[in-house]
Amino acid sequence: MSKKVLGVALAAALAFTAQAVSAGEASGPIEKIDMTNNTFFVGDKHFTASPENTVGDKLADLKEGDTVRVEFADEESAGGKPINAMQLHKE
Repeated sequence: MSKKVLGVALAAALAFTAQAVSAGEASGPIEKIDMTNNTFFVGDKHFTASPENTVGDKLADLKEGDTVRVEFADEESAGGKPINAMQLHKE
C-alpha cells in the first residue's frame, strides 16, 4: 500500500471520528422539568441533566420558563433517550 493511500485512509478515519463526537447547542425557555428523572425540554428537544456531571447551572435551581443555553453531545447518538446536557446555563 502506498503512503498516499494510507494518508487518505487516515484522513477519512479522522473525519469520521470527528463527526461521531460532534456537539450541538440549543437555547430557549424551559418548557417542562421532571425533577424525578432530572429531565427537561427546550423546544422539541428532551434533555437529561446529571447533578454530578452537568457543568453550569443545576437543574434544581431552574424553573419552567427560565431561558437557558444547553450544550450537548450529538443528539443522534441518544437513540430515543433524553439527550445528555453537557453544559446548562441560565441566560
